[in-house]
Amino acid sequence: MRSKELSVELKDRIVLRHRSGEGYQNISSSLMCCVWLCVAGGAGLYCNRTWDGWLCWDDTPAGTVTWQNCPNYFRDFDSTEKATKTCSESGQWFRHPDSNRTWSNYTLCNFHTTGKLKMAYILYYMAIVGHALSIASLLISLAILFYFRNLSCQRITLHKNLFVSYVLNSALTLIYLIAVVNNTDVVERNPVGCKVLHFFHMYMLGCNYFWMLCEGIYLHTLIVVAVFAEEQHLHWYYLLGWGFPLVPASIHAVARKKYFDDNCWMSVETHLLYVVHGPIMAALLVNLFFLLNIVRVLVTKLRDTHRAESNMYMKAVRATLILVPLLGIQFVIFPWRPENRLAGEVYDYIMHILMHYQVIAITTSCIY
Repeated sequence: MRSKELSVELKDRIVLRHRSGEGYQNISSSLMCCVWLCVAGGAGLYCNRTWDGWLCWDDTPAGTVTWQNCPNYFRDFDSTEKATKTCSESGQWFRHPDSNRTWSNYTLCNFHTTGKLKMAYILYYMAIVGHALSIASLLISLAILFYFRNLSCQRITLHKNLFVSYVLNSALTLIYLIAVVNNTDVVERNPVGCKVLHFFHMYMLGCNYFWMLCEGIYLHTLIVVAVFAEEQHLHWYYLLGWGFPLVPASIHAVARKKYFDDNCWMSVETHLLYVVHGPIMAALLVNLFFLLNIVRVLVTKLRDTHRAESNMYMKAVRATLILVPLLGIQFVIFPWRPENRLAGEVYDYIMHILMHYQVIAITTSCIY
C-alpha cells in the first residue's frame, strides 16, 4: 500500500512539474528517495523514513525533531534555511491539526518570500517613477537645446542624440513594464506584439550605451587626442549610436525565437541575453578606459597650472563624478550582485537609483 501511494504521488508530481527545471530536480530527488525507502530500516521505536513531496526524511528516533536544509530546486526557497519534521513519542510523524495529515515544517524556507515580493513592488514603482521623471527632464533639456540655436555645436549634437535615445528607451521601458510585466493576461496570451516590443526595448537599451560610448569617444578625442580640436566627423557617431545596436538586438531576437521562445521573452534565465549585454559591457569597459585616461590628462594639466594641490584634486574628483553617470561606468565598478541577502538588497536599491534616476543628473551635467 505504501509503495502504491508513493507511486501515485510521484506520478502526480511528474504531471504537475514536468515542464520546469525545478520539476526535473524534484523528480530526480523523489526517485532516489523511492529507491532508498526499499532499504531496511534500523531497530527500536522510530518514525519510518519517508518522502513528503519535497524532501526525503531518514528514520528518526521517537520524541525527536529532525532537520535538513531546504531544497535548492525551488526558486522561492532559501537553501541556507532549515526544514524540520517532528517524530512523536509514539513513533509517528507529526500530523497537522487542521488537515490531520503528516506535515513537515517548511515555513522558514520561504520566510523571506513576502519581503522579496514587497521589494519587487518597490523596485517596480521606483523604475516607473524614475523613467517618468527622466522623460520630463529630458524633454525640458531637449527643448532648451533646440530653442537656443547659439548652443549648436558638435558636442551639443551628441547630447541631443543621447537625450533622444534616453527618451525612447524610457518610453519603451514604461510601456513594457505597464503593458507586459504588470499584465499576466498578456504574458499568458503571448502575442507577437509583446516580443516585438521586447526587441525594440533591447535595441534602445543598446542605443543608450553606445551613445554613451560616442560621448566617451568624443571627449577622449577632444581632450586627449586632438588637443581640444572641435571638428570631428559625426556620421561615424550616428552609425555607432543608432546603427550598431541593431546587430546584437536582431541576433538576440532570432536566437530567442529559435532556442528560448518563452512567453513575451520575459525570462532572464538564458545566456542569450549576453548577445545584447556583451557588447554593452564592452562599450562600458572602453568608456572606463576613456574615463581614467581623461582624468589622468586633466590632473596633468591642472598640475601644469601650478594651482593649489587641494584645489587640483577637487576639480579632478568633480570631473570624475560628472563623467561616471554620463558614461555608465557604475555597471563596471559594481558588475556582480552580492550573494548575501541584505547586501543584495542594498545593491538592488543602489543600482535601480543609478539606472533609473541618473538621467536627471546627466541632463543637468550636460547642459551646465
